[in-house]
Amino acid sequence: MKVKVLKLGEAAKEVEIQDGATLQHVIQASGFNREHMTVTLNGHPAFDTSPVQDGDVITMNPHIKGGQN
Repeated sequence: MKVKVLKLGEAAKEVEIQDGATLQHVIQASGFNREHMTVTLNGHPAFDTSPVQDGDVITMNPHIKGGQN
């Protein structure tokens, strides 16, 4: 199976994985650092344990913080 991983500021990667892989497996295989990132699977919030399927797209964006003190 192939899954695309997009990370803001980085080149997109297409990762080859086995059936039954989870979001966490794909991110590890991509080599991207997940720390301080919000992760979505096909545009929806997902957990590290979420299963992935062929053709899925994982998007990683930095956590957004802001506001006034």
